[in-house]
Amino acid sequence: MEHKIKKTLSREALGRYLHTLADAVRNPQAVHDRKLAMLQDGFDKLELKCRRNAEKFEIKLKLKTDARGIPPMGEAHVSPSGAPEAYKVLKKRMQATFKDLGAALSENRLPSEPLIHAFREEVLQMIRYPDRGEPHYEAFEAACRKLTEACRRNRIEEARQAYEVLSRMKKDCHTRYK
Repeated sequence: MEHKIKKTLSREALGRYLHTLADAVRNPQAVHDRKLAMLQDGFDKLELKCRRNAEKFEIKLKLKTDARGIPPMGEAHVSPSGAPEAYKVLKKRMQATFKDLGAALSENRLPSEPLIHAFREEVLQMIRYPDRGEPHYEAFEAACRKLTEACRRNRIEEARQAYEVLSRMKKDCHTRYK
């Protein structure tokens, strides 16, 4: 999905807007601009073009949001035909979500609630697939629960540790089943 923002600003207003944009990337929950709030959990592409016209600056901001999106609460991902999505599609989406979680934690901040929710939903969906590592599902799901609970309780160090455990589990599993 693509969103565009066009503005004509003075030099001072441009500076303020660029600071607002930087703040929106750093902490989207604190931003009051509805369009910039789309930076909530990530974006695939952010383009900023600025052209000077006399003493004004015309800016064009283009945000391309993640194709995977975050499902509304309680909804499962399904293919356009209405069938449950393929395991491979789910795994690719989980890979992106897990990467986003790690990025947040490495930046010394907790992942947002929608991202945590998406991760939890993807995990619950994944462990329904038979013959994809079933003997390890219980331990994996418990480790995922520790991560999401640490995030919800604002315990960043516990979240980091849980993420590392999950990262090792994922690596071991992929080595075993690929």
